[in-house]
Amino acid sequence: MSRTLILIRHGQAAPAAGAPDHDRPLTEHGAAQAEAAGEWIAAHGWQVGAALCSTAVRTRETLQAVATAAGWDEAAIACIVEPALYDAGVDDVLDAIAPVGDDVDTLVVVGHFPELPRTALTLAPSGRLADEVRAGMPTGACIAIATDAAWSALPDVLRGSSDPYGVITAVFTP
Repeated sequence: MSRTLILIRHGQAAPAAGAPDHDRPLTEHGAAQAEAAGEWIAAHGWQVGAALCSTAVRTRETLQAVATAAGWDEAAIACIVEPALYDAGVDDVLDAIAPVGDDVDTLVVVGHFPELPRTALTLAPSGRLADEVRAGMPTGACIAIATDAAWSALPDVLRGSSDPYGVITAVFTP
């Protein structure tokens, strides 16, 4: 399979404490979770070509920590902060990914629960690792999905006009 989609749930965030949910930063533990996710991506040798990220503070901080730990050349990676990924549904996630260029072989999406595991199970509903995803996706967790299909084919899976998109090849929980 030629493409890899890596879904990353943000690291543990600070309690709201009167601030808007959108503005919650990572805790120290959450930052460590994000660093571990970046190290996991680097250990797999995935060469990330683009990243999509929710507008929430905790997701942007997660992406930054992942990128640093993975050793990405940030100038070479298109990082898009996508408003549709905050308070999103599966359709929003798939619609955000669909326009990504075919030149991107590995795409990272940093977002929230429950849409990320739901997205993974929509794209790859069966297999041992799908059962692991069904069991939960704690903060900082990552799901890798391999596919031969184009990013633009994602919405077809949701509409039921396509077979499952790929297979879950790895799950990481820091």
